[in-house]
Amino acid sequence: MKNNLKTGKLMPALKKSVSLVLFLTLSFPTTYAATETASYADKVIFTASLQNQTLKSVVDYVEKNSEFIFIWETDVDLSREVTVDVRNKPIQEILKQLFDGTGLEYYINDRQVLIRKAKTASKGLQQQTRKQVKGVVTDAAGEPLIGANVTVKGQTENGTITDVNGAFTLGNVTGEDVLLVSYIGYASVEVKVGNQTSVKVMLKEDSEILGEVVVTALGIKREEKALGYAVQKVGGDKLTTAKGVDVASTLTGKIAGLNIQNSTEFNEGAKILLRGETPIVIVDGIPYDNVGLDDIAPDDIESIDVLKGATASALYGSRGASGAIMITTKRGAEEDGLNVSVNSNTMFFSGYLAFPETQSSYSRGQSGVYGESGYIWGDKLDIGRTAIHYNPYTYEWEEQELTSKGKNNYKNFLQFSFVTNNNVSVTQKGKYGSFRASMTHIYNRGQYPNQDMNKAIFTVGGEMEWKKFKLEASASYNKHKSTNNNGSGYSGSYIYDLVIWGSADYDIRDFRDYWIKGQENSQQNWYDNLWYDNPWFKAYEIIDASDTDLMTSSVTGSYEITPWLKAMIRGGLDVSTTRNEWRNAISANYAWDKNGFYGLSRSTSLSLNTDAILMANKTWGKFTIDGLFGGNIYYYRYDQMQSTTQGGLSIPGYYSLKASVDPIDATSALQQKRVNSLYGKLSLSWDSTYFLDVTGRNDWSSTLRSDERSCFYPSVSGSVVLSEIINLPSWWDFLKVRGSWTVTKSDASIYANNNVYSVSTNVWSGMTSASYPSTLIGGRVRPQKAEVWEVGLATNFFKNRLYADFAYYRKAESDFIISGGVSSMTGYQNIQTNFKETRLRSGFEITLGGTPIKTRDFQWDILTNWAHDQYTYQTIDPEYSTKKPWVKKGATWDWFAINDWERDPEGNIVHNSDGLPTKQNFTTKVGKLTPDLVWGITNTLKYKDWSLSFTIDGRVGGMSFSRTHQMLMNGGAGIDTDNKYRYEEVVNGNKTFIGPGVKVVEGYVTYDPDGNIIEDTRKFAPNDIVISYENYIRRYHDGASAPSRQNVLDETFFKLRNLSLTYNLPQSLCSTLKMKQASVSLTGQNLFLWAKEYKYADPDKGGDSSGYESLNSPSQRYIGINIKATF
Repeated sequence: MKNNLKTGKLMPALKKSVSLVLFLTLSFPTTYAATETASYADKVIFTASLQNQTLKSVVDYVEKNSEFIFIWETDVDLSREVTVDVRNKPIQEILKQLFDGTGLEYYINDRQVLIRKAKTASKGLQQQTRKQVKGVVTDAAGEPLIGANVTVKGQTENGTITDVNGAFTLGNVTGEDVLLVSYIGYASVEVKVGNQTSVKVMLKEDSEILGEVVVTALGIKREEKALGYAVQKVGGDKLTTAKGVDVASTLTGKIAGLNIQNSTEFNEGAKILLRGETPIVIVDGIPYDNVGLDDIAPDDIESIDVLKGATASALYGSRGASGAIMITTKRGAEEDGLNVSVNSNTMFFSGYLAFPETQSSYSRGQSGVYGESGYIWGDKLDIGRTAIHYNPYTYEWEEQELTSKGKNNYKNFLQFSFVTNNNVSVTQKGKYGSFRASMTHIYNRGQYPNQDMNKAIFTVGGEMEWKKFKLEASASYNKHKSTNNNGSGYSGSYIYDLVIWGSADYDIRDFRDYWIKGQENSQQNWYDNLWYDNPWFKAYEIIDASDTDLMTSSVTGSYEITPWLKAMIRGGLDVSTTRNEWRNAISANYAWDKNGFYGLSRSTSLSLNTDAILMANKTWGKFTIDGLFGGNIYYYRYDQMQSTTQGGLSIPGYYSLKASVDPIDATSALQQKRVNSLYGKLSLSWDSTYFLDVTGRNDWSSTLRSDERSCFYPSVSGSVVLSEIINLPSWWDFLKVRGSWTVTKSDASIYANNNVYSVSTNVWSGMTSASYPSTLIGGRVRPQKAEVWEVGLATNFFKNRLYADFAYYRKAESDFIISGGVSSMTGYQNIQTNFKETRLRSGFEITLGGTPIKTRDFQWDILTNWAHDQYTYQTIDPEYSTKKPWVKKGATWDWFAINDWERDPEGNIVHNSDGLPTKQNFTTKVGKLTPDLVWGITNTLKYKDWSLSFTIDGRVGGMSFSRTHQMLMNGGAGIDTDNKYRYEEVVNGNKTFIGPGVKVVEGYVTYDPDGNIIEDTRKFAPNDIVISYENYIRRYHDGASAPSRQNVLDETFFKLRNLSLTYNLPQSLCSTLKMKQASVSLTGQNLFLWAKEYKYADPDKGGDSSGYESLNSPSQRYIGINIKATF
């Protein structure tokens, strides 16, 4: 749609007025009395004394203190200083003081104030009869359109906008003039004046304008309605208020089908899955190998477009087989001149969402007796009993009273954490282009001592245009440094030492001096010298530090050969260099070497992407053809060198390879890969209604055999805008259906097809050895293949105030490359071959959003999304598929199986003759790893200068084995172990516990290998065998690698993920402070958690890819403040 009013420097004000009147049209169609409208300018009285203020600040003052809206029909210097002094005067007096003698004139139409150049009519025009024309502008349903532009064609200085009734009055018009009527979202209409003095104009919605522009493969922008696959867009402004360590947490819950599993561990990124797979991250059209979401500052993001499914990213070949996250960064300024923006967000620890709760009534030991076994099944505390106990001040074992002095050990060890995310950016826009430079610093103080993460991101980018040539370039440098990444996971973590195998009979604060005096760097001050370490010692003397330097750069040049033909060349380079340093002091119990250790690793990863593309776009009437043809060269290189000490450190506290007792162990690795590609796309459209896309790409990959090196990736997609074909009800604005199909292939990993020897040095008496591979490689192996199709629809309702999108996809994966078993007669253990099993991924995604309420002062926006994924077997490989009864066609392949309890026909647990529960000796499927539903709801409420935005998201279903829950009980530290059974057993020596369930009184049962009953003659009776509570619980909650059914938990949860309450400072105050705009926000992340079954760990992180949750660190709540300002 073309707007014939000249857009001056207050174009945002025009947008503001259009937004207001749009709501009034939709929600309040009642007409208003003409007398009220006509007299508004006379009713409003001003008293103000504004000395030496800019013209913009005075206009903002008038708009803020009245219902007047200024419309600018010419360019005006808004920075000009003016003085206004009125006492009980109408707006006309202010306008005179502002514009008299400036060559400008004003025109008041109800609540609109039009500013334009003073008219100087030509002699010819003066001789024509001029008149005033009135009219009404409505939509197809007859509803008035408020804020429609009405201008005289060819005379942009003569125009107006419609009022709340859709009415307008336009003077100085002749019969030869043509009125041009336009409105956002509607097709413009021209009306010849002739003899008319009153006109009625009906505008129809323009479907071309309804389509949102999104970024697609290769960074090409297209209208969403033209696409045959699902795409969802998030603006960068939605990511820059409640800023955490990276953008993933802020993005959670905002994209249907994007499952972001946020971590609770220090310096560990989120796990991002799109339709169950890891998507490629594309930055400004370039698929960097070393760049993820956590490497890009939120303030540098213009928008994120998520292309779902392989069709959306078919032009990226095998790297785009799982969809793409397209990130468009900010390149330059929107406004002319120099602009400086500051955005600072700091959030502080404000409590825990999930925390392991422990008992503080019993000591270390077993069988109710204090001891150093590691278990927390010892004596009762705080009843006057004593034991030989380690004294951290004398370093001696002494008899002491057993008290619960360390009941808060874990919390006393944790430190106060916080996150700061600060950005400063400078932009400059001139005649030929624009430029932007940005600096971001992120600091995270972790919840464990000696955990500090610093990240500095410097970016610079710009664009320039000269005639038919356009150049875009950007570069960034990312410094990411962490002091200690150690302390998570199961074995050797802080929870392992302090919670699972730590007790309340010692106070961790007494061990803050973690060296024995006189034995610094040689002996830690701790009660155990076999398994567990002093947590302070672990924090400062068992180090896993990392230091990464990441550099990216890109250049894109394009030239318009003809109006319909353009050539483009683009290149991108990313280089990541990481230095890892590991060390542990002498006496470390759970580290790399108890005699001391030092290791150093340096790795460099580089990728280079270059594209040359020829693009064409031609229209003949209603028919449009759009195409491209291009080539790509992709090169990847990775090299690493690692050296570690052997046999310990010769000098305590001297961390150097030179301190190695034995010859150091040194390894190196080098990997290289190159892919050459040709690709093309042909897009056809008719009347902006029918759309068809055909793409093809051929890769030649160096990792495949020469005869299998070529891979072709075709795709077809299309869409039809049904609302342009059929007559929909007046409340139904837009309807589109779409569909797509593609085939993708995945090349082999680097050197996967090479038979290579493994070489080891200093194996025996300083000699070197080499071993032949155990897997036979070299046969005819096909690339992994996937065939994907997708259907969907998109629709808008109620004047586009409500929108919905639905997608269903189906992906069949085959030709998996595996190492299959082979006869030992061949001399090998395995053979590389293709798997005949075929697996299906299918699911649906729903997005529903809109603006339910919108008035002058209040607006409510809502976005909701739901996604369901299902994974099933399509065909089974009779030779290599898992031999289990639940592995069959149509069954889920993301199953989780354990050795469940032996049960009677009613499901009661069967106990043996000792009263202990009995486990089956075969595995049973107990659920699946994938959630049934991933959902999110984002609400934004705006009232005048205030806005409230919050996101609630969650998952339904999915299972994982919680080691936290199981080992809290197994080790005796769990809070639920503090009960009457344990008290009676430890204090009074009476065993009173009876396991719930049954026992076998006679008979037996036999099973086949799959667990099917062959014969069962058992007879059952209620279990009545009294047993030690400790023995029962340690059996019922088995070891760390033996999941018990009651600790395989449903991961269903929901979270209040992000919240921001923002106040935008008044423009008058900003002007006084020499700022263009500013805001202050209260921000929060991870504010509330509800979990169905998880109690002591956060199911958001949940289990790993195998379904094991391994002592996840506590989930923290953050609350803080954000300050933004633009100068």
